[in-house]
Formats: sequence, structure tokens, C-alpha cells
Amino acid sequence: MELPRIPHSKHSGFTIIELVITLILIGILAITVLPKFFRGGFAEISLREQLLSRLHLVQTQAMNHYQDCFFLQIDSESYFSGELSTNGNCVNSSPPLQVVSYSDELLVSQGTIRFDGLGRVRLADSSLCSQFPCVISVEGDDTHTIIIESEGYIHAPL
Repeated sequence: MELPRIPHSKHSGFTIIELVITLILIGILAITVLPKFFRGGFAEISLREQLLSRLHLVQTQAMNHYQDCFFLQIDSESYFSGELSTNGNCVNSSPPLQVVSYSDELLVSQGTIRFDGLGRVRLADSSLCSQFPCVISVEGDDTHTIIIESEGYIHAPL
């Protein structure tokens, strides 16, 4: 048995309605999705995450050694962390962590943060924090913050 053949029309293709609906859907996707791929702010987010990681490291070092001599220093174009001896000088027995430089186009809160043996910020010795919550901001195209609570909880709001 042979199936009957349906004649194929010469004018097959898309209708104008199908083309308009497709263009509208592509436009909606372009408006909502593409800006997420091409927006600025990657440098700010990257630096915020680096600072957040270094703060956690310095806090953990202070808690592991139960000493208040570990610090993080943030300057206008770089940050570094280390350990202080009782007279305020850097200890040479432990290798200092690498100085990390960042773009001078970013504005970052500057100063020093010191943690005590319980992982809390020592306000008396921290020029970056004068009260709680301690807020460190990273500004460029967008502004991103790191917050340190009085109990020592360090987090970055979304």
C-alpha cells in the first residue's frame, strides 16, 4: 500500500505572525539576559572576595594562636597581612603574606584591622573600624561591602 501524497505548496515558509512573535521573544531575552554578561563590577566583586578570604585567614590565625597580633592592612592600592610582636613590630619568624595590589580606579576603605584570640575585631587597635558593625566598602562601577559583626562574623551581603 502506498500512502497518498500531499501536494507541497510553492509558498511554504513562516507567517508574519510567527516572525513577529520570534522577534519579540528575542528582544525580551536580549533586554533581560545580556546586561548580566556585559555589566561592569567584576573588579569590585573580585577584590571584595579576596579581602573577605584574607579577613577569614587573619581571623583564623588569631584564633588558632589565641593572640591579638594578627592584622590586615588595606592601603589605597594594595593590602597585606602579617603578625605583630608585643612591641608592635612584624614578626620575622613567620613568612609575611604576599602584598596584593589592585587597580587605583577602585576606592577601598583604608586602615588596619586586628583580631583578638576569640576572632573579634579589636576596635582600640583597628583604624578601619570605630564601631560595630565594621563596614569595609569596595567602590568602582558598583559598591560592594564586607561587614564584620561584633561577635566576629564576617560576611558580604549580596
